[in-house]
Amino acid sequence: MAMTTTAPPSSGHTESDAAWQLIREDIFERLCDDAELARLLSERALTTAEPHAELIRLMLGMSLCEAEARALYTRVVDHRREMARVLGRPVHVRVAALDLLTSRPANRRSPRESRPIMVAPALLERALEEASADAVTGLPRAGHFMNLLQHELRQRRRRVTVVYVDLDGFKVVNDAHGHARGDDVLRTMADAARSVLRRGDVVARVGGDEFALMLVDASIEESRAVVTRLRARFEELTAPLETSFSAGIAVADDASTAEVLLACADRAMYEEKRLRAAR
Repeated sequence: MAMTTTAPPSSGHTESDAAWQLIREDIFERLCDDAELARLLSERALTTAEPHAELIRLMLGMSLCEAEARALYTRVVDHRREMARVLGRPVHVRVAALDLLTSRPANRRSPRESRPIMVAPALLERALEEASADAVTGLPRAGHFMNLLQHELRQRRRRVTVVYVDLDGFKVVNDAHGHARGDDVLRTMADAARSVLRRGDVVARVGGDEFALMLVDASIEESRAVVTRLRARFEELTAPLETSFSAGIAVADDASTAEVLLACADRAMYEEKRLRAAR
């Protein structure tokens, strides 16, 4: 799922407490296939006479009668299967549900089908993050990262640093060991970043073997220390493959835009890659 390590609302936050409760106890978090969904439905049927209504409530924060929930649940499962076929990757069931609910067929005629959708805001935000996640690493992709960076720069309340990372030796791994092993390396990079970043920092996969970090309230020295820790952890985890990475750092000023900041970090990364290759 998306690694935006912002804290959930505090106990005094009432508008979306119920939604955050559902997220913290998300029974759909690890569901990957139709068999698991069917098993979950069977388990709920043992404890309630309205298993479909219960699952729709947990999935979307919507309250429906059992008959309506059963019809919607069936459509969601079918829609999820079709989305996965078209996209060529697994689709989170909540993402499929919201995609189905927000689609408006041109031939819609029934007044009953024009009812507004009531979805808990925090669950919608969670689903949008899942929709924008990279299928291999679970990290945000470039578009979501740029949105977060633009938002942070608009606020101008905290110092913002961007680190652009490009893996070294990744092509050799793919060529020698296959793409499955290469995917393992990408996931290892994601795990290493999660282990060293602080709350509020962001890491995203922005290219084939390229990653971007947004560090908040970090000096240039602190940013370099983060890169040093990340490289040590990544090299430790991939030692048999002899992979590493090159990184460039750019610190925002009052005039920085997200595009310019990322481009500066990218140029700095290529300069470091050139120096590392020369050494």
